[in-house]
Amino acid sequence: MKKRILVLSDSHGTNDLMVKVIEKEAADLVIHAGDYSTSIGTMKQYFNYFVDGNNDYDWKNVEIFIYGEFKFLLTHGSNEWSWNQEKWYKRLKDLGKANDADIVIFGHSHKDYIDGKNKPYLLNPGSISLPRNAALQKSYAIIEIENDLLKFQIKYV
Repeated sequence: MKKRILVLSDSHGTNDLMVKVIEKEAADLVIHAGDYSTSIGTMKQYFNYFVDGNNDYDWKNVEIFIYGEFKFLLTHGSNEWSWNQEKWYKRLKDLGKANDADIVIFGHSHKDYIDGKNKPYLLNPGSISLPRNAALQKSYAIIEIENDLLKFQIKYV
């Protein structure tokens, strides 16, 4: 049976758009990688897992959970940040390896990114409010799990 995971990040208080995306995607699991800039009550209402970003100070910085056959590490990524992207991604991979994670989900850069080559896989859904990707398009991610296989997809609002 196919499972769908919706991943958002860096919504910065755009609750209407956040809820619209959640309702549109009808996912089995909904995750936010920080900088939500809204109430904890709103986050608990709409998300199964979420972490603080560098603009949030009410919840937690890292969340580790298992879904299906996969171990996830969720962080905003700002604690590992480096202006050198390769160094930043290496730090995130090292964090994932240190916690035996299959997938590291992060945000912070507002740029969507997928590294699905070697575990731990890296996924940044980008931002649904303040995109900084090349096309300046608001984005989020979908992870599909079917027969213990992962498929990552970036979608645009």
